[in-house]
Amino acid sequence: MGFEFIVICSVYWTAICFLCSSALAKCECGYAVKGQGTYTDAFEADFFNQNDIANDGNWNVSRYLNSDMKPHNMQYKLENVIPNPKSKSSGDPGLQLYVRGPTADNAPVSAAELMTTRGDMHYGSYRVALKYSREAGTCGSMFWMEKKAEAPKQEIDVELLSYQDTASSPDNEIHFVNHGGLGGHLKPHVSFHPSDGYHEYRFDWSPGRVAFYTDGKHVGDLTDGVPSNPGNLLLNHWSNGNAGWTQGPPKQDALMTVAYVKAYFNTTATASPCVNPKADGAVCEVPDQSGPVTPSDATTFLNLHPSSGPGDTTTPATNSTNTNPHPPDEPNSHVPKSSPDNTCGGEQGYDCLANTVGECCSSHGYWYVDADATTLAPLTWYSGATAAYCGEGCQKAFGKCGPGPFRRHIKHRANRHG
Repeated sequence: MGFEFIVICSVYWTAICFLCSSALAKCECGYAVKGQGTYTDAFEADFFNQNDIANDGNWNVSRYLNSDMKPHNMQYKLENVIPNPKSKSSGDPGLQLYVRGPTADNAPVSAAELMTTRGDMHYGSYRVALKYSREAGTCGSMFWMEKKAEAPKQEIDVELLSYQDTASSPDNEIHFVNHGGLGGHLKPHVSFHPSDGYHEYRFDWSPGRVAFYTDGKHVGDLTDGVPSNPGNLLLNHWSNGNAGWTQGPPKQDALMTVAYVKAYFNTTATASPCVNPKADGAVCEVPDQSGPVTPSDATTFLNLHPSSGPGDTTTPATNSTNTNPHPPDEPNSHVPKSSPDNTCGGEQGYDCLANTVGECCSSHGYWYVDADATTLAPLTWYSGATAAYCGEGCQKAFGKCGPGPFRRHIKHRANRHG
């Protein structure tokens, strides 16, 4: 798997420490965020120097049709998520997330999304630096989403709308949203154009409160609808043509470029105490961003796995997100591990083989089942083409893959993000 740009490093999970043993010695007792406290885990991605995303086991690139949206559905595609590192870049370096345009009437909009494979991310500080599109008609976001099978799911969102970023605007609106319960929507105005350069958007999540920041400046808090359960972190760039939100779809290709993702957080995983929290370097201070980010910045990463460097010529996969330790064509050889929550693959390693409900584990970590499997009726079901779910991106290490027939699938998510 491709670990050249990112490390997910739990200061308590010694089983993961082969990825970052030298870094753990430095930050083995946590990551201190000013004004928030100390968190156990770090997740860092340096997209300025990332050569491959399709084979990285820490992200799932979404490849599915969202048929919930109006007036346009959305088709998330691997080819819309493109690494463009500084060593090879033409134009703005970083991870490119495309919304393709134009879109024919009644056709799905071709969009981009990726999600962390680990779903135990809890209270913490979450940051993304990105350069947004000025092509009107899209929504770009970093958001945390509660990990559970059924809707509704709680969320914490950082969202930008490209139609609001115009040259004539005296200021620009950023959308910070809590979904779930009463929810909340904060709309601070910033003096910069999100499309003019890379800016950092951040939220610090604690019990009963989410604080939001732009370029290191605190811009407001939300206390309604604050989540309390663990979940995953996602990036996406999309449009459904909704006049009340994204508008569009865009008339030509729209590009959002991500420089980095940084997260310092607590986890719901089983923990063991650190050895000596008072030792030099045992707790790492997390620096705050101040102002815009540039590709020439000496951006600080505390637990970033060393990059494979400019000479890396990794070729992106075309048929698998490879979120498990088995190559795409290797037979499943592990002991079946039945899932308690209808998820599969990912950091838990649950599979479909020990459960009679379904046999196919999609690239998104959910089971997709045939037309006779009706025991999950309380969930939302949809009809659809099976090749999109049990073909490309199917995780063979956690179930069966093939042409079907598979006529129904469990709804992956149900909200405006797709």
